[in-house]
Amino acid sequence: MSDRTIVVVGFALVLVATLGAVVLTHVRRDLVAPVGETVAYLTRTRMARIAAVLVWAWLGWHFLAR
Repeated sequence: MSDRTIVVVGFALVLVATLGAVVLTHVRRDLVAPVGETVAYLTRTRMARIAAVLVWAWLGWHFLAR
């Protein structure tokens, strides 16, 4: 298995886990906070928003740019 295949499979697993979490938030609202509320809570400060953008850019640059 090549490195690229491992990365693609890893991203697919993250996508499946994220979709599962989104479905879980719709099914059991009392158990898990919705994704929008969670992201809003995590990025409520300016530094957290800047860090989120930098992490997102780093991930995109290193794993998606070809």
